[in-house]
Amino acid sequence: MPPTPVVAHRILALFAHPDDELAVGGALARYAAAGAAITLVCATRGEAATIYSPPEYGATPENLAEVRTRELECCCAALGISDLRWLDWPDGGIAGLDRDAATAQVIGLLRAVRPQIVFTHPAHGGYPHPDHIAVHQIMLAAWHAAADPAVRPELGPAWAASKLYARVFPQSFFDANPGFAQFRVQLNGQQLPFFGTPDEEIAVSLDVEPWVERRMAAWDCHASQHNPQGMWSGVSDEARRAYASREALQLIAHHLPSAPQPGDDLWAGSELAAADAETPSDAGSAATDDATDAETPVDAASAAAGDRLLAALRGRRTYLLIYQDFLKSSPKPDFAELLTTLINHTQEAIALLSGALRRIDRSPLRAGVNEKLLGQGGGRKGALGKLNFIIVGAAKNLDWYAQQLAQDDPPAIRAIWQELIAVEQEDQKAAKEMLALIEQASGQTSA
Repeated sequence: MPPTPVVAHRILALFAHPDDELAVGGALARYAAAGAAITLVCATRGEAATIYSPPEYGATPENLAEVRTRELECCCAALGISDLRWLDWPDGGIAGLDRDAATAQVIGLLRAVRPQIVFTHPAHGGYPHPDHIAVHQIMLAAWHAAADPAVRPELGPAWAASKLYARVFPQSFFDANPGFAQFRVQLNGQQLPFFGTPDEEIAVSLDVEPWVERRMAAWDCHASQHNPQGMWSGVSDEARRAYASREALQLIAHHLPSAPQPGDDLWAGSELAAADAETPSDAGSAATDDATDAETPVDAASAAAGDRLLAALRGRRTYLLIYQDFLKSSPKPDFAELLTTLINHTQEAIALLSGALRRIDRSPLRAGVNEKLLGQGGGRKGALGKLNFIIVGAAKNLDWYAQQLAQDDPPAIRAIWQELIAVEQEDQKAAKEMLALIEQASGQTSA
């Protein structure tokens, strides 16, 4: 793989399992929105995790890897990340990997992506999960080795990332929230505690409050991991939101003339002097070009449909975030039931479209979300406004899907448009019926 063009702001984050990335979810959303190129690398598919979702969600030990893959793709869409990569290491078995081979994989990634900033687990793992600790050790070794041209030159030109950070829990947060400090993770019969980091060891404290809702939406994607007795069960909602609004980073290593002073600037001292460096706004197009070059559609007919499938997926992902946001506003039970149905149908559509794209060697991650539509949905107030938005959106979608049926697509792709039309018609009918009932009810104008 040729190295990625250098851009002024590029981040690579490597974590062990799907949902670990949310440790820096606010930072990833913040810098993705600012135009930085974000590469998220997940070491495993999380196939050995405990399943906390209800049976109707559909996660089973047999399909958990696929479910958690889909959840992380959803999470990336919520955070604005377009470059997701997998190492496909064994969940629960990273410590037993051939360490040289695993380190070589990460060296190759660093040299290909060429980030200035790297995120990973802290040395103690946050809590002592063997996978977390092994990922930290592998990343640290690879981070140093990638900068040395004498080490594995066949893996590409040397690249010295400016800084290596880990997200940590400030000790002051532990002191203020004893319920969190006392919580233990159950793993293979062990009770694993979380670790606090002295506040004086915090190198960067990032304000990510404007991106908390995106981070929360990203967490909603990881439904199979929603443990009602999980790590936040003993922490107030206020404290949880305050924690999510600021992300504390520990500087593990750097390639700077001197260590930067503690502060709130992730990039302090890491600016590039390269005359040909692209601006942050060019980063997304560079990553997209790389992804396009790497894709080889199965046949011409499928290739022609690929962009339209991506457009459909972009719309479904955007509506999923909107429906989830509507549901958070505590609507009345009948409207909540409708929204739950819409969410379930939309998740099924996302899985259908994502699977079709993978079969033609197109990355579903390229779909992203429709920011304009997301903003329009976020501005709707009350049940009437939200239902009208849903109904009008369904009408537009139905028109667009009908246009796709007029294309000369292969039968398998035509079947997708037909299925999307059928579900959209069902959802639109249910929304219209509810709107009529609300309009007939005297004085009932909002959920």
